[in-house]
Amino acid sequence: MAHAVVKGYKLRATKVDSCGLPIEGPANRLVTDGFIRVNLDPNMRDAEEIEQANAAGEICVADRTPPERKWWNTEIQLCRVDPDLYALVASWARVLDYDGKPIGFRDRAKVDTDTGVMFELWTGGDGDDDCPPPEDDSIFSAAASGRQYGYVAFAGTEFVSGPLTVEAAASTFTLTGRTIAPKNWGRGPYNVAAIDSSGTAGRLLVPAYDPDDDNHIVHFRTPVAPPEVTDGAVPLDITSTFTPPNYYFGGPGGEPAADVAPDQPDNGSGEGEGEG
Repeated sequence: MAHAVVKGYKLRATKVDSCGLPIEGPANRLVTDGFIRVNLDPNMRDAEEIEQANAAGEICVADRTPPERKWWNTEIQLCRVDPDLYALVASWARVLDYDGKPIGFRDRAKVDTDTGVMFELWTGGDGDDDCPPPEDDSIFSAAASGRQYGYVAFAGTEFVSGPLTVEAAASTFTLTGRTIAPKNWGRGPYNVAAIDSSGTAGRLLVPAYDPDDDNHIVHFRTPVAPPEVTDGAVPLDITSTFTPPNYYFGGPGGEPAADVAPDQPDNGSGEGEGEG
């Protein structure tokens, strides 16, 4: 169904490798609402005209290769300086205080191309299929609230900072990079989609990457609310969270991947993060 995309509510960043596989670590995921805009602009390979004339100067062969999307140029504009976000996205080193808390960052000369970040963005906007008429009383036991969100996921790498300007005005901060195919993200480590008619929150219904499409972006409507903002970067755990029978990709005996992601460690607000 058609739906509007209005506002951006939350942005989650998760450290991944160059193939989109989540990387475990003590500060490898973060949720923020301190962003102004997220812009994705397709970088295309132009169509190529193929033409050959014969000896008489007349066209004997004429064809055309189709244009092709190479990647999406990515721009994320921030309204606050977040040392953890800069460290996560641009691989900059954090400056710590006497108590080990991040209070700033140091830039780096080389751009990191070995790792990347999976971004998940929750948006607002009404849809044509919002609030369908109830068919029976099962609506009272539904897990979802009836509200729908837009969900956009993409992986990116090669992030660099834009100009850092200090003036008599509110400063903004920009990170730019490019997308990569999320080949090994699978169905993801979080619950972001409804897996039944009651709106039960679960993982992506299918892997984020489709080799036939070679897609870089996933977008859909979801009743699963965005996650809570974290207190800076927090731990990402995969191997000790996705344990039998809750497999990330699947078990050694052909067991299926888990439909519902187990809770991640404390997200910095006193709650484990599973839904959203």
